This record gives sequence, structure tokens and C-alpha cells, in this order.
Amino acid sequence: MKHTFLFVKQLFFLCFLIFYSGMALAQCNGYYSLCDKKYDEVSYLTTHNAFNAAEQAYTLPNQTFGLTQQLNDGVRAFMLDVYYFENVVTVYHSSQLLGYEPLLSNLLEIKEFMDANPNEIVSIIFESYVTANGIDSVMVESGIAPYLFEKGSEDWPSLQSMIDNNKRLVVLSDEDDASATQGWYHYMWEHAVETHFSNKRTSDFSCDYNRGNPDGDLFILNHFITDDLIGIGEIDSASIINSNPYFLIRALECQQVTGKLPNFVTVDFHELGDCFDVVKMLNGADDNEVTPGLLNSNYVSFKLWPNPANNMINLEIPSNFSFPISLAIFDLNGQSIYEQSLQSNQLKIDRSEIKGGQYFIRLMDTEQQIAVEKLIFH
Repeated sequence: MKHTFLFVKQLFFLCFLIFYSGMALAQCNGYYSLCDKKYDEVSYLTTHNAFNAAEQAYTLPNQTFGLTQQLNDGVRAFMLDVYYFENVVTVYHSSQLLGYEPLLSNLLEIKEFMDANPNEIVSIIFESYVTANGIDSVMVESGIAPYLFEKGSEDWPSLQSMIDNNKRLVVLSDEDDASATQGWYHYMWEHAVETHFSNKRTSDFSCDYNRGNPDGDLFILNHFITDDLIGIGEIDSASIINSNPYFLIRALECQQVTGKLPNFVTVDFHELGDCFDVVKMLNGADDNEVTPGLLNSNYVSFKLWPNPANNMINLEIPSNFSFPISLAIFDLNGQSIYEQSLQSNQLKIDRSEIKGGQYFIRLMDTEQQIAVEKLIFH
């Protein structure tokens, strides 16, 4: 009897492991709902000057933690500046006097993570001052080369397809010098377009395109502020701009203005604010994979008129929202200037205490679905 009980217990434990292993394998970048999405239909939290971390003893850092911690936290794309230093392909920002290390070290960290996490897609965006051959040699030396994905002329595949084929490392570079045998070395400005990166204050943020191909499949949303004098990351600014609702509102505005999903949501000091929540919302991913996520197909479908408005505005909310609904109006700095709990799907708002200007109105229901719309008062 004792042996029978032990056998049943072991069998149950084995089934438990098989079941949960199957669940883990079904996830793609942490969510089941992303598996069927194509690579260019997904948002990835991206770190600007990812290597330039205080943890790695870099002076004037853009990040607090190194690549391993970033990966473990959920960062899935990295901007790396690469140079030759003493004939070695090296990462540093502006000057090696501020800190440097071989690109090989970064690639070994990424490889170790990818080896241990077979359902994760990782991307590297190079600002390159070396040749494609130089980077190629380090890819081979690190052992990460078998993971390299080559797009070719086909559409971007689904995350699940990339996982199944174990081609899970996407490389983009601002230099177009790949040979015919280096199809994995994608010229960034053929495939992607970006917003401006030289933002000194929040008023500099816009959704205007900077470098790249406006018809490209990929969209880089540069969301960081650099010091006006020496061009380094500002940790105090990151605390503000990485937090909701400011961050989400800007991402949604740029998605609405450009018609493009922000694929590479690029930040300094990734641990500050609500970076992971914003990416999750953009992906429509839910922790429990029960609801379609915070951003569904109706997230801008509520009626708001007149807009622009002089005095009174009218609001009509879709019937699929669950009451009560939390309504808030935010200025362009992300500060809430008006809040109200709604019990019905129609409302009139008197803006007598709201100054003229541009704002965003946000709705959240009990299911945490969210709707955001731009609002202008004369």
C-alpha cells in the first residue's frame, strides 16, 4: 500500500511538471496571447545605451542595472553602441574614458539568458562604428550565432514560429554594410523609423519621424531625456516620464498619430516608473490571459464632442464598459486636472476651471480596460 501511494504521488508530480512545462512552452515573451502575433505586431521594452549601467561601474550611466538584470526584469531589446578599441569590438558611450567592455561580454550575457529561456525573443539595435564583419566575428565567438534570425523578403514571422525554429535573436544596425552571407544583419533604416532622440525636456517630445523609413514595419519610440549640457541620462526625468499615465498617453498618442504600434519602446533607467505595464498594455497582454488586456479594439471608440471645445463637452461611452468608470483628464505633463466616477454612459463636462490647451481624457472600467482620447479646449 505504501509503495502504491508513493507511485501515485510520483505520477501526480510528473503530470504536474508536464502540465506546467507545457504551459511555459506555450508562452511567447511571457504571454500566450503574443504567440500568434508577428514580430512587428509586438512591443518590446528597449533600453537606451543598455550597456551603460551604474552596476557595471560606467560613469554617467543611462541605466542602473546591467544586461543580465535587465533581461531578468523583462527588457527584450537593447541599444548598443559599438566601436573598435585596441582592435577589439567594444561597447562604450561617447568615450571609453567613461567606461567600456568588449561586445563579447554583452553577447555572452544575452546568450546565457536565451539558452535558459527558449520562449523569449531578443533584439539588438546597434549604433555601429565597426564593420558588419567585426560584429559577425564576435557573434560567432560568443556562440550566439545559431540564434540569429534572417528576415529575407518575407513578412515578419510570428513569435511562435521564431521560437519553433529557434531563430530568436533579431539584429538591426544603422550601418548598411552586410555581405550576402550576413542576411541576419538587418539595415535598421530600411525596416524601421524612429521619433527624435535628442529630447532635452518633456516639451521636446513629439511623434514626428526622425531617421528611417516611414513605410518600414518597425517603429522606435524614443522616450528618454538627456542632459542639456553633457547629454547623459537624467534619472529624475526618467522617474517622471516612465510613469503612468504620462508614458502610456504618449505611447498611445504616437500610435494614433502615426498608425504604427511602438515596437521598440526605448527608455533610460528601466526600473523606474511603469515601463513594463506600458509595454503590456500596448501588447494587449494580461497577466492571467483571461481578458484581452488593457488595450482592446475599442480603446478609442468612445464619442467626445465637440472637440475642440469652447465650454461644455459631451461624452458617450460604449456599452461594453463595466460601471462604475473612472474618468480623468491629464495635461501634457501627465498631471491629473479633473477626475470623476461615472455611473452611466453619458456625461457633460463643464470646463470652466480648465484652461485652454491640449489634454488627454482617460477612461478605466472595472475590468481595467482603458480608453484614451486627445481633447482640445479653446
